[in-house]
Amino acid sequence: MDLKNYDDLLDEAYNKIPENVKQSSRFEIPNVKLRYEGKNTYITNFNKIIDTLNRSRKHFIGIFLKNVGTMGEIRGNQLFLKSRFKHTVLDRLIKEYAKEYILCNVCNKPDTRITKEGRKQVLKCTACGARTEIKEK
Repeated sequence: MDLKNYDDLLDEAYNKIPENVKQSSRFEIPNVKLRYEGKNTYITNFNKIIDTLNRSRKHFIGIFLKNVGTMGEIRGNQLFLKSRFKHTVLDRLIKEYAKEYILCNVCNKPDTRITKEGRKQVLKCTACGARTEIKEK
């Protein structure tokens, strides 16, 4: 078999792969969808974001509200924030949360769990076995 024929076969096989499989990352956080009521902001796709992050609501909300710097609560399937926010700010804060509390620092995969070892919280990766201490902010 010559090299040209081999390259053609590879190209043909690659073209047969479905588009959703070609994505480089299987961990994609959905962008926030917002609804405003007066001076308040509602994240309407909050459940979808939490499901993607695979963390408890309590953990996420505690850290997220501290970073946003406002009060908030879950109302139905939405997260209520007591102020007006742009989607770019909220998306950035969610991505920062994911980088700190979800993605492994070694292999960058989302297959992690937060465990407690003594008084320290540790991000433990089930994919590569790495353990990273979570620093309280």
